[in-house]
Amino acid sequence: MPDLDFQPRRPGLLAVVLLLAGILLAADAAVEDSQRRERLGELAGQIAQAERRLERRQDAERQRRPENRFSPEEAAALRQAYAAIGVDWERLFGAIDAAVTGDVALVAVRPSVSGRTVQISGEARNLAAALAFVEALRRAPLSQVVLVSHQLKQTDPQHPYLFEIAAAWLPAS
Repeated sequence: MPDLDFQPRRPGLLAVVLLLAGILLAADAAVEDSQRRERLGELAGQIAQAERRLERRQDAERQRRPENRFSPEEAAALRQAYAAIGVDWERLFGAIDAAVTGDVALVAVRPSVSGRTVQISGEARNLAAALAFVEALRRAPLSQVVLVSHQLKQTDPQHPYLFEIAAAWLPAS
């Protein structure tokens, strides 16, 4: 019959050493993980600080730019004035002046820089003179010249025609 041993065996020295080594390695890994998490938190804080400094510098740089020193209304007015400076006014008004004859008197010339249009109001001795003026305007830099309205002025003893003309003007090329 085989020899039966009912007493459990005691662990050997090797098993105890391996268990202690495992416990030490796990504790070391936990400490190292804790240190890495701490370092990661520090780095995240430094990144957040750097981003805040960058935002402050960018805001300061934006404030130093000339276009940000004005309110939106002031900036729009400046852009409009700058656009008006770039218009060849001499060419535009020269073309209108060249079309005027002795039978036509201009009352108002209202250019729109943004729309590149011009509204012309005036008086003519007769309707034929007003239509001849419209035809004379149909040269560069003006285009799409249209007689918008005309009416006989009954209160004036000479009975002139009042007229409104709309036109687009082409930029200088």
